[in-house]
Amino acid sequence: MTEIHVSYLFRQPIVCTAVFLTIIPIVLIFFRRAYIDRVFLILLTFLLIKLVLDLTMFHYAALKINNIFFENTSVIIRYCLLSSLFYLNLETPFFKRSIIVVMLTFVLFAIWEIMEINPDFSDFHNHRGFVYSSTIECILMIFWILLYFYETIRFLKIPSLLSYPFFWVCAGMLLYYCSIVFIAPFFYHTLKWEDWIDIGFLVYIPSIFESIYLIFFSIGIWFFSAKNYAK
Repeated sequence: MTEIHVSYLFRQPIVCTAVFLTIIPIVLIFFRRAYIDRVFLILLTFLLIKLVLDLTMFHYAALKINNIFFENTSVIIRYCLLSSLFYLNLETPFFKRSIIVVMLTFVLFAIWEIMEINPDFSDFHNHRGFVYSSTIECILMIFWILLYFYETIRFLKIPSLLSYPFFWVCAGMLLYYCSIVFIAPFFYHTLKWEDWIDIGFLVYIPSIFESIYLIFFSIGIWFFSAKNYAK
């Protein structure tokens, strides 16, 4: 079994790098005690769930078993947890309420879409990826991130952006979602086990920028100071 996993690791180094890099920000959150902040506690929850799902997909892919169900699940969980970060950071009540409403709507729509594109839900071998939800997730997250930057500039509440932990988290997410928003519509044709369309190197773009946002997360967490937070 180990040989199968190692073989897959060498065949797909870009994809696997994004999986194992998740460990770095998790370790840093505990090392810097960033979990005392609710924002980074949610981020820690996201990273732990991401790691479990990624390792599960890694295992299934190594065994050549369809793992797209877990990819669809990760989209829903990722949006809910990451958008929650902005619920805690935005100050305008209307925007905070909007995040909750949009989150519930997105979850219901994503669940409906999973059932719609996979009529035989028990047939995991032919399970297919989202048609619209991945693209909608990108657009929504870009909007929340830009809205947060707008509030940050408007209220001038951060003395130094480059040393502010959440700025690096937002910058990493913005790079990630901007990089895949234009190729997300193709996921429906690439995220399937049979008769998938080969889009060449573009298929690795999400994994590359996933690695980049994990590095940005790590930089932001490193700037976190439990002592300054207590003050």
